[in-house]
Amino acid sequence: MKKLLLILLCLAPMLSQAQAPTIEGDTMLCPYTNGTASITTDMEYDSYQWYSKYWFTTDEFEPIDGATGASFTYDWYTYDQSIFKVVVTLDGETYESNTITIDSYAWSGLLVETQTSDDVTFNPDQGYYICEGSTITNTIQMPYNVIQWYKDGVEIEGATEPTYTITTAGTYHAVAAPDFCPNSTTNTLPIVVINNPDCGPVDPTPVIAGDTMLCPYTNGTAAITNDMEYDTYQWYYKYWFLEDEYVAIDGATEASFTYDWLTYDQALFKVVVTLDGETYESNTIQIDSYNWASLTFGMTFSDDVVPNDETFSYMICDESTITCSLNEPYDSSIQWYRDGEAIEGANEITYVITEPGSYYVEAAPAVCPNAVSNTMTSPVVVVMNPDCNLGINDPEFNNSVTLYPNPTSDILNVMLPNNTEAKDYTVFDVTGKTLLQGVFSSNNSIDVSSLTAGTYIIKLTGENKQFSQIFIRK
Repeated sequence: MKKLLLILLCLAPMLSQAQAPTIEGDTMLCPYTNGTASITTDMEYDSYQWYSKYWFTTDEFEPIDGATGASFTYDWYTYDQSIFKVVVTLDGETYESNTITIDSYAWSGLLVETQTSDDVTFNPDQGYYICEGSTITNTIQMPYNVIQWYKDGVEIEGATEPTYTITTAGTYHAVAAPDFCPNSTTNTLPIVVINNPDCGPVDPTPVIAGDTMLCPYTNGTAAITNDMEYDTYQWYYKYWFLEDEYVAIDGATEASFTYDWLTYDQALFKVVVTLDGETYESNTIQIDSYNWASLTFGMTFSDDVVPNDETFSYMICDESTITCSLNEPYDSSIQWYRDGEAIEGANEITYVITEPGSYYVEAAPAVCPNAVSNTMTSPVVVVMNPDCNLGINDPEFNNSVTLYPNPTSDILNVMLPNNTEAKDYTVFDVTGKTLLQGVFSSNNSIDVSSLTAGTYIIKLTGENKQFSQIFIRK
């Protein structure tokens, strides 16, 4: 009986905790919206009473009138900065929930930055006066990024970006909101644009602009920017470093021209147009392309790493590290690979190798993040060193031993220093598994034709000396 009573006493706190309600709810509210808090515990209680207080005061929790259900709906204004809890009863016992804190989004007022072309004048009592070809560029400031521009009260189709350029008379405004509260919209002040009756004659000379810096394997576009339509168009080019004349570009007879990075690198462009029987020539623009050094990375090694410069491979022990750091300008679209598979999370400039494998990296400069290069053709091959725990390698002996041919398809020859006898050999794979072992024949050669293509380690022992080196079976 005493034992049963003890068990019941131990279970009582656990049962009490299990019966206490847990609440969750909408803790971040947009202006003029409501939120709901609810009990998430899968239990039905006899009674409910919700309480609130403001977190920044020392007041006690106060019961909320009418909030006597399993959930409670509240408005953004009254309960901003409030803490909620609910107190319930069940079978004559009272239980209290956890608390949640309610907050609401807040942001600065809607601001619009306006830039005008030189021929635009502004009258604060009337608005902006424009001529043909004038531009008024308006940019809505953050955090407003859900946007619709209007002209004369009508939505402008496709005008949903922060920046909109006005080129014709009318009354303009925008409706905007932050994306985290897309229904909390605000209107800009109206922008009144009027045709200027005092504009001088329009200069018919075409003005061109375009993509002047191109990434490898991309295209650019040049176009006429002044708001005029001509009768005919012909684009011309020449290379700036030659004294040749401009050459007409076949098929380039529209108001814009798209060009590739390779053909027109270092080219000058212009367009010649006709209007009402007169010929006009545009300004010129020069096309260039980004260029940078090949993808490389530096490496630093812990003291126990043994490099093999001939095979560009390294032997490591359990605690070894090889730190690889990309050289500039490769700082974007980075992915390190091991044995042909992307290493999860390895997207930084620096990667530390700690285990065997064949490693390479792909990356691009930030200015051209899609121009990805890789080091797949020169991987860093890392294998386990079978001599890590023996400590009897002789560096001078290692440097005097030659393996040839390396890579090999069948016979691996070993050239030893004079008066040196290395009697035994062992061949391991990169994981340290023994594949071949034996005693040297008189010609110091080993038949490795039974091995599959890959990277291996050979260990030679004799005369209290030991040698390990990597070879490749092709």
